[in-house]
This record gives sequence, structure tokens and C-alpha cells, in this order.
Amino acid sequence: MTTTAESPHAAYFAFRDRLLGDLRTTVLNGEQLCEAGRLIYGRPEGLSLYGIPAPRMESAGIRLLGRTTIECCVDDYAVDVADALAELHGPLPYGGETPLLVDLFCGSGNFSHHLGTRLGITVHAAESDPDVHDATRHNLDRVGADTRLHLGDYGDLLGKLPARSDRDTYFVEPPWGPAFTPAGLDLTRTAPPVPRILDDITRSRAGRPCLIAVKTNDLIAHDSLDRAFTGAEHLRSITPPPVLPHGANMHFHLYRLGSGNDAHSR
Repeated sequence: MTTTAESPHAAYFAFRDRLLGDLRTTVLNGEQLCEAGRLIYGRPEGLSLYGIPAPRMESAGIRLLGRTTIECCVDDYAVDVADALAELHGPLPYGGETPLLVDLFCGSGNFSHHLGTRLGITVHAAESDPDVHDATRHNLDRVGADTRLHLGDYGDLLGKLPARSDRDTYFVEPPWGPAFTPAGLDLTRTAPPVPRILDDITRSRAGRPCLIAVKTNDLIAHDSLDRAFTGAEHLRSITPPPVLPHGANMHFHLYRLGSGNDAHSR
């Protein structure tokens, strides 16, 4: 994604570079959080996590690192995705064993918080960055979230969570890094690649069906989303109204990975 000094979004791209650069592991102050909300979502309150908007985060004791601020799934998005998944899960209470809810790259843990609250089920979450993990653990404790946060690799968490039901749900949002290209988001270049993550999920479940939610932007390179999920059933896409240039807005996609899918083989 390129921009010029004349672009109305130049300030956003410059601030994004700072959040992923010198502010990457810095806990932002209230002024910086409000600026992030304004530049990314059009208003300070657009940056809202755990039901707490940016203007109130500092006084509420919420700690957001620079990288988490740009990478997080804000309330408006998390609630919509959680509602869609709740509809797919069907009516409560469940018969039989409670399904697994797993956030494999949880970052702020905001999606975990909303999904667990919406379904009334404990969420298992993994975060491998110690700084992000510590800030997220602090925040989740502040808001009373029922999330079991694991410090470590997503694969370690998968190994501890055998399949329970066909309604087991995994949220997939690996770091984009080199996958965020001028041609769009290439899901075969995330860290780790999305096809590898799907392969690991499938192996951990011995092929038993499950639900997958994946976060992307609104510009996909090389048909990598369809290629990654070849053989899976696309259930729904949640596409919030764009507030940034094409290629910088968030989309969410829900799939069913079945016993016969070969999404992981791409």
C-alpha cells in the first residue's frame, strides 16, 4: 500500500508506521489512543475494546501497545462476528459437551472476550509475544473476561485441546508482516501461512469438522483466501463499511472445515 503527502490518509499511514515501528512495544497514552481512533476509524470512539472507547481507556487502566492498537479487532467488528458465530452455533444450552472456542493469535483478546460473553463459554487463547500477552492479561483481568490466555505458540495450545464437537470454533489472525503487499493480502505469506494453520487445526482434530473465522483486509492477493480454504464451506462474510483506502479495511470470513476438506493442502 503506497500513499503520497497529498493523500487525505497520509496521516494514517504515517501513524501506522509509528505504531508498528518505534511505538510497537510502547503502552499508548490517552491522547495517542484517541488519535489512533480518529485516524483509523474516523473518530476517537471508533477505537473501542472490551466495551471501553479510547477516551476512557487510560482512566479505566487499559494498556494497549502500539502494535496491538493497529492490529486489534475493535468492538464494532468483534460484536458482529461473535453474533454471526452465535447464530451458526445454534440455540443454547447445548446438548452434550460444550464446544471449544479457540483464539489462536489473540492479540488484544477483544474478540475472545466478546465471543465468550456472547456464547457464555470460556475461550482458550494463545499469544506468543510476551509484551502483548502481559498487557492483554492485564486488560482481560480488568474487565473480568473468562479467557484462558496461554503464553506460547498456537500449535502448543492446539496440542492441549482435543476436538469436542462439530461446533468447535477457531479464530485465525496470524501476523501479516510480508503478506501485506501492494497487490493485497497474501494469506500464503502470513506468519505462519494460513494454509499451514488450517493443516495444524485439521491434524489436531483428526479431521473432525469445525468452524473457522479468519480476519483479512478488503484486498486479497492471488485468490489466496479461496485457495487457502479450497474444499471448505464458506458460510458468511462480515464486511464493515470502509473508512480507509481500499486494501486497508477489515473483513471477516466464516467457514466450516469438514472431514473431507483439503484446505490445508494448498
